[in-house]
This record gives sequence, structure tokens and C-alpha cells, in this order.
Amino acid sequence: MKGSVGKKIAATAGAAAITVAVASCAGDRGPGDSAAPEEQFGYALPQELVTTNAGTALGVATDAGKISARLYPGAFIEGPDEQLLPNPDIVKAFPSKRNQAVINYQINSQAEYSDGKPVVCDDFLLTYEASKRPDLFGSDMPLFSQVQSLDCQPGSKRFVVNFKPGFGERYRELFSAGSVLPMHTVAERAKLPDAAQALRSGDEAMLTEMGKQWQETFLLSKTDPTSVPTSGPYKIASRGEDGHLELTANPGWSGVKPVEEPIHVWPRRADLATLREHNQLKVADIDAGKNLEELGLKEPDWRVTRVQSSRVDTLRISDLGPLGTPEARSALNYCIDQRGLADAVTKHSGARVKPAGLRVIGPSHPLSSQLTRTSQENTVFAPDKVAALTGQTIRIGYLETTSRYKVIVDKIKQTCGAAGVNVEPVPRGISDYGVLGVDYDVLLDTRTTFGRNAAVAHGVSGRLTEIQREEKKLQAASYSIPLVTEARTIAFEGHLHNVMDNGADGGVSWNMDRWITRITPVPDDAPAAADPDAKTPSNNPNQSGASGTSNPGKGS
Repeated sequence: MKGSVGKKIAATAGAAAITVAVASCAGDRGPGDSAAPEEQFGYALPQELVTTNAGTALGVATDAGKISARLYPGAFIEGPDEQLLPNPDIVKAFPSKRNQAVINYQINSQAEYSDGKPVVCDDFLLTYEASKRPDLFGSDMPLFSQVQSLDCQPGSKRFVVNFKPGFGERYRELFSAGSVLPMHTVAERAKLPDAAQALRSGDEAMLTEMGKQWQETFLLSKTDPTSVPTSGPYKIASRGEDGHLELTANPGWSGVKPVEEPIHVWPRRADLATLREHNQLKVADIDAGKNLEELGLKEPDWRVTRVQSSRVDTLRISDLGPLGTPEARSALNYCIDQRGLADAVTKHSGARVKPAGLRVIGPSHPLSSQLTRTSQENTVFAPDKVAALTGQTIRIGYLETTSRYKVIVDKIKQTCGAAGVNVEPVPRGISDYGVLGVDYDVLLDTRTTFGRNAAVAHGVSGRLTEIQREEKKLQAASYSIPLVTEARTIAFEGHLHNVMDNGADGGVSWNMDRWITRITPVPDDAPAAADPDAKTPSNNPNQSGASGTSNPGKGS
């Protein structure tokens, strides 16, 4: 199927426990009862379902955004073609006419959580304060370092974000999906009656407890997720012993109600072939290179798309330790052979990936083809220029459950080692993910450009000349090193309309409340969003022409 049609990937390997769980979904049956298992709407993901907090480093590593996209929608929604779509169902943002560094926010008067409590500025304040203390909150939201302050009167539906001088254009990238969470729930678990005051007090003991609860409240194995309220069109109705989640409509959601419910979200260890056989799988976000024929996910019954997403496997570098200078970080870049990495990952996964050298925009951005020379200059392999790191040992951390990460780190170890730089792989698990700058000097993960590269004022909506200038600035500092593109494989049942990949952290989840099953199959040559009967209003996330959408390639 063409890349213009919706995009979905099927999840990973099978586990006997989940196979048994699927077989028993229809309830207990007596001997000889041949009734088929109950049909379900299943959605499989290529990672374990770990947390709904996409603002933590662990959430970034485990693709929490794919779970949280419609549980905790952001102020803006990452749509196709690297657009940022306004989300007035939650909040509206208005730059001040007098000062573009001042952004006024008006929270929807009807926006509330599934427990009936209103969405208020306190929730956004918590996100901002969490971003400032990654040591206590485990946060990974670097763009907030451009913000000077956030003005919020507790309980108010209005607040103001004040950017530092020279910044403010990238305000659409703040408060992304899965990062604005119910402060009243976190405060209750932290036993702090005045959480807003606790955040502003600077009291380390109170901040430590808030940070702990900001992380643990949203860990799916730590806290019963059905007890944690959500603000989006879905809520978590149950969590199975096998780790899968059942999503149902959030009664407090004031926007357009979800079309499909319940949706059963399955982790990577689910047996996809069994799910499909029992009519319990409709959408699958699959590890690239999986044999779809063996899984039974093949056309014409299924629509399959293989694409290069807008995300890039990237090294993030701490300025502590051996990589504390731009010269040392540039030396690490020089001993990495991106073309060799792309070949190694392609061989490992069976899915073609390409070298990536841009930081401000992703490989699917409309302007990326005009920055080919810049990308090539950023990925020069020059092992004779690594003198600043000769004899040093660089620790590279990565999530061990993502198999291609080991391939990447091993290849870097090989090429850098030959140039005299020692690389020590540091594989980490979900329960001991660690902290950049403490447990490792460099962290390998996969990310979009949204909310990243806080040193530059212009992002995906910048003009070509602005992006070129920012790319040079980021290359000189080398706090990150883009490596290779992320290959995505997406499969969905042929009668399911409106399934489309946004290429970003939310994947196909970004508009899952607009998925709809119809009698007529999706045409092979249908455009990605073609379904005029879906009755989606203009302010809904799958209307990419919505008012206020950032336009890639033009200034905001």
C-alpha cells in the first residue's frame, strides 16, 4: 500500500501468557464448546506499556506518547508532515501582540478530568516545574529551559508563559501529549494540600516527594491506572495481568466523543498472530523488519505501509565528564560512521534506514531535501580528527529491549575504538534506566525534533535560512548527534478508516478517537485522511488545515 494511506505497525514477539489470555477473553467454556473468542478492537504497540507520563526520560524511551496521545492530549498535537495542530478542546494559546515572548493561555472552560475535577493552570505549572528538576522528577522536557516563568493563580483557567529574551517562537512545542497531568492527583499521593506552594517553595523534601509521585503515579505497574484520571477522550478502564490496557470513553471529555471503544492496547510481547486469528487485532505498530506474512497481516485483508518516520535514532550528550567541551563532542561525532550504522541497522532489521544529519527538522520535513548538503556536512566520518578524545572512555547508555540500539552502539564502539576512543556500552532496563551524566555519558534514544534543541530559537516552522543558521549552531555545540532514521511498519484492518501515522512520538495514536470501521474497505489509493463521513470538526486533530496550524517552511 502507498505511503499516503494510513500508517500502522504491528507489535513484537509472542508470549505464551498473552496467548492464553487472548484465548480466554470470551470467558470460561465447557468441553466441546467451539465458540470463537469474542471479537475485540485491538491495537498493538512495539514497546512494553510502562508509563503514561511522556514527560519523563523513561516515558521518552518507552514511547509513552503512543499510549498517552488521547489520554492526556497536549496544547498542540503533532500531526502529519511535522505540523503542530491547535487543540482548543484543552487550551488555546495566544502570543501577546505587544511582546511575542509572552504567551497567554486560556484553558477550555469545559475541560475536565475523568474524575470530574477541572483542568486548571496548576497542571501546566506542574509540567513546567518538573522540567526544571530532572534530578528529582526524572523529567526530559528540555525546551522549557527557554521559559523564564509561568504565572498561574491556583485553580485558574488562565495562565501566562514568559519566555527568555530572544525566545518564544517555539511555544507550540511546549505542553506536548502525555506531559500535562492531573496535579491534584499527584498532590494527593504526595500528601501535600497546597501543591502549588510546595512547587514554588524550593523545599527539597516537598519537591522530592512531588517528583517521586509525578513519576510513580503514572507507572502502569506501580499504580492502578484505573484510579488515575485522564483529560482526553479516553480513560483506562482496566489493566490485564498480561499488561494490556482497555481504553474506554472518558465521560468528562467535552469534545467529539470517540468512535471506537473499547480499544485494547497490547504490549510488544503480545502474540499478534493469535490476536489476529481471534479477531482481536485491528491496528498494529510493528517493529520494522517483522515478517508480516507469518503474522497474517497481509493485503488485501490488511493495509500495510512501510515508511521513514520523522524520528531519528540520536545520541544525547552530557556536558559532564569527558565530553564537557565542544571539541570533545565533535570528536565523538567524527569517529561515528553514519553510513555504516545505516547499513548495520538495515541488515539487522530488514527495514531500510538512512543516515540522518539534521537536528532542527526531521527527515520527512518539506525542507529537508533543501538541506542535503548541511546534513552531509554534519555526518562526515573523519577518524583522524578525534585527538580530543584519544584514550578516553565514553559510556553510551540505551534501553536494552530495543534490539537495534545494541547494533548501533556496537558499531560505534568498533569505529571509535579503531580511532583510539574507548566506547563502553551501558544497556539498561526499564526498572533501572538511569540518568544521563550520572550513569552514562551519552544516551541513545529515538525522538522527533519537537521540544528538543533548546539552544535555538527557531524550530520546524522556521524559514530555510533560519533553519540553516540553527543547524550550524547546533552542530558546533554537538550536544546531540543524529544517527539514522527510524523505519516504521504500520498495519491496519482493511475496513478501518482514518488510520494515519504522524511520524512523530504519538505514531498513529494521535487521532485514534477518529478511527472508524466501515463496511466499505479503505481504497488502495486513498489519501491518508480521506473519509468525509467521519464527521470530524475543523478543530479536531485529524483536520490538518485547522486554524492556527504551524506551516512547515514558513515563519510563525
